[in-house]
Amino acid sequence: MSITDSDQPAASGLLPAITALRTAAENADGDALAEILAPDVIFHTPLTSRICFEGSTEVTALHRDIFAVIKDLSTTEPLTRGDTGVFTFSGNVRGLKLDAMNLVRVNEQGKIVEFTIFARPLPALATLFATLPPRVTARRRGRAKGALVAALAAPLGFALRTADVFVPRLI
Repeated sequence: MSITDSDQPAASGLLPAITALRTAAENADGDALAEILAPDVIFHTPLTSRICFEGSTEVTALHRDIFAVIKDLSTTEPLTRGDTGVFTFSGNVRGLKLDAMNLVRVNEQGKIVEFTIFARPLPALATLFATLPPRVTARRRGRAKGALVAALAAPLGFALRTADVFVPRLI
């Protein structure tokens, strides 16, 4: 059951699209995700505002990488209004719990045209940053560049996981 604003009911294809997205995420099923994306879909990552992923082929491939890195995904019931819905999800990245919110917009055909992820806490997000971009880079640009991205991103994940152990004790 979703919570919907009565002044502006959900677009007819929104709830089925979100339900399919949640099911695809919980089952780590990139093929199922591909079926609900518009050809010109745009995905905004929580890792950087410098790039976004565009097109159903690239967004599907990215989610295969995401599903390989984030384990034990679970989702919540969505909130909807008009052509937009949100739901939260959680999972584990290298043993750290990641909590996130997915903001989804659909077109008139009920296909996802845009979605944005917001995530927390920072140590889990930094671990995701150290884990996912090397995998995506290796797929898109080759193993050598993937290794370079891993070398650049790994210290951030380590630093924030370490800080998360000590800083709260000092606050």
